[in-house]
Amino acid sequence: MSALELTLRRTVMAPLYLDIISPDNLSGKRWREIGDYIVWEGNRKVKLRSLFKIEGEAEANLQDTLIEIVGDMSRARRIGYRMSGGVIRVRGHGGLYVGESMRGGRIIVDGDAGPWLGANMAGGTIEVSGSAGDHVAAASLGTDKGMTGGTIIVKGDSGSQTGAWMHSGLIRVSGSSGMFPGAHMRGGTIHIIGDCSGRAGANMRGGKIVLSGKLPTVLPSFTFEDIRSQTRVDKDNVEGPFYVFSGDNNEGGDGRLFIKKASNPQLKWCEKFLEV
Repeated sequence: MSALELTLRRTVMAPLYLDIISPDNLSGKRWREIGDYIVWEGNRKVKLRSLFKIEGEAEANLQDTLIEIVGDMSRARRIGYRMSGGVIRVRGHGGLYVGESMRGGRIIVDGDAGPWLGANMAGGTIEVSGSAGDHVAAASLGTDKGMTGGTIIVKGDSGSQTGAWMHSGLIRVSGSSGMFPGAHMRGGTIHIIGDCSGRAGANMRGGKIVLSGKLPTVLPSFTFEDIRSQTRVDKDNVEGPFYVFSGDNNEGGDGRLFIKKASNPQLKWCEKFLEV
């Protein structure tokens, strides 16, 4: 698989709208043609060639297309927007809205990603070696349907409202999470291996949140159900034991919180409800 490589030429200070950069748009295109594409840099229209040194060629077959972006993309927006196949690799910060409305393929970010990673994602895989901002896989503003499929893996931390309005799919955060993971969740699975700041699953109606680290407290609108020795996340068995809560009862919800017992001794009071 040959790669199309875009190397940032200069420091970018204004928001940079790069929704054109996806295998769907660039597969089969020559570098000269790609360089003539117009994007917005702040309130100015610029050609891609003025921003990037463009080398190599994109494969004609969408699924074989590999795009490598080199440089700090922290000012960029919407890399991989609505992509359905191929691979994008960002060697640096990925920017905001990476993989928004993604339907397939794979995005790899060798660094951090900003807010709204995988917003409205429907398929494919996103892997971030660093941390991600707020609203991972959440619903875009003005909508009530977030992630509906696919997988997001964040090796570092995630911000607040990870998986808000999520309907399906998998989010795995190796670090810690901010407030309100799984808010308004309808389905799918969130696994936070580190600590959670609080209010996990607020207003959730379905889905599953697995918290392997510490959670300060469980919302009072959740009901303690059981203690489980392990639970399943995708194809993996995650060892517990876990305190299991259902809710959010304020929404008539049937979601589940799996909270690791060893990390949360403050929840030992739950065990008295299992005594015969």
